[in-house]
Amino acid sequence: MYRRYLLFLIWAIAIVFILVFGNNRVFPAGFLFSFFRFDQSQFDTSALSLFTLLGIYPAAFFMLFLDEKRFLKPSPMLASFGAFVLGSFILMPYLALAIPRQTFLPFRRRKFVPYLVAVLAVLSAIVIWLALARSDWSIFQIYFMTNQFVRTMTVDLVMFYILQLFMLHRIRIRQDQRLGWRDLIPLFGLFSYLFRRHLPASTNS
Repeated sequence: MYRRYLLFLIWAIAIVFILVFGNNRVFPAGFLFSFFRFDQSQFDTSALSLFTLLGIYPAAFFMLFLDEKRFLKPSPMLASFGAFVLGSFILMPYLALAIPRQTFLPFRRRKFVPYLVAVLAVLSAIVIWLALARSDWSIFQIYFMTNQFVRTMTVDLVMFYILQLFMLHRIRIRQDQRLGWRDLIPLFGLFSYLFRRHLPASTNS
């Protein structure tokens, strides 16, 4: 039960932080299309890479919930779809309120998951490499301090990582295991679990 209160507390602190921190300025009209195009002539690569990763994280959680819906009620799929728009800000309150349940439904291996995970992992690695190689982090700091959109994306990414640890910890307890070092790697820890979970040799319930 205390984990629910903790998730709600993190969620509330995140929203307050986004609203009150910094001196907000507005990006020019049409800026969102520049993010979708990954237009490095308009915005620094750091912010564009962050935006891209926030499209990949919900996809990873969607694949996770395809299996974990057996253990949660109500079904997490609606919240998972909503995460593509509202990010972790909808997943966190859902997981705080969701009721764990015992189930006798068998695990269903989905053949497409390892292939999709591999593609998303490669894409994520490229995006992170671009962020490290071409970003001006002093510009990103200015974005973070002065623009609510970038600040929201940054907080959203941190909250996704917290939810990754939360879900993998829950899964490991169910399997009578502890979090492994792979589980702690942001995003790629989730990829690693999904990849191994849906390989033909996987038989864990």
